[in-house]
Amino acid sequence: MSAPPVRRSPVHVGTVVAIASPAPRMQRVTVRCEAMVGAQIRPAQDVELHLVDDSGRRVKRRYTIRDLRAGIGEMDLDVVLHGDWPGSTWGRTARPGDEVRFQGPRGKLELRPADWHLMVGDESALPAIAAIADAVAEPSIVVVEIPDPQEQQPVAATDVRWVHRGSHAPGTPDLLLPTVSALDLPGGKGAAYLLGETRSMVALRAVLEARGIAHEAIFVKGYWNVARPDRVSGRAPERPG
Repeated sequence: MSAPPVRRSPVHVGTVVAIASPAPRMQRVTVRCEAMVGAQIRPAQDVELHLVDDSGRRVKRRYTIRDLRAGIGEMDLDVVLHGDWPGSTWGRTARPGDEVRFQGPRGKLELRPADWHLMVGDESALPAIAAIADAVAEPSIVVVEIPDPQEQQPVAATDVRWVHRGSHAPGTPDLLLPTVSALDLPGGKGAAYLLGETRSMVALRAVLEARGIAHEAIFVKGYWNVARPDRVSGRAPERPG
């Protein structure tokens, strides 16, 4: 008996309709696609873009849907600009009228029932964290590590803490760990969403479990890993938005 066919999500074709810069190192690319008209998504879901790098090699990069206007099929994708990685290059050079091929929306994050919510991450997770903050009705605390104050953006949370990295190397828990450890967490049942560099987020989960947040109430998503080089270039991998 032959194996059942593998079901793959369809590839959609959209068009870039607007470009904005919510922060110096962040580019917002607005894409319109008929397939997104009437779509229903969960907070922090993403799409997988089909891109081409400088050598002509096909690559895929995933970006969080920061906002979806389902009535007209428009979604905002926030792209962190850093180096000459394919995603950053696309975000930096995208212009209205460009064609965009993508799959999705996709993503497994589901909001946990809780009396309050905590979101922690680095700049790669800021679009997802902001989308979660928009969606929760209960009080929320946000802690985000970013390079400097210029990268701060409006986030609809009860309490927002910005951790400025400065010259400190990204991809370590050295700055987020003491900040999260010192938080005055509310009483009642809490839920946490840890999004960013993989090893740092795992370290933060241990801290929050030690502070009494249940294991099943903590969602961890590694967006990038500082220790794992890119398979082709040998460089550290790109941090998605």
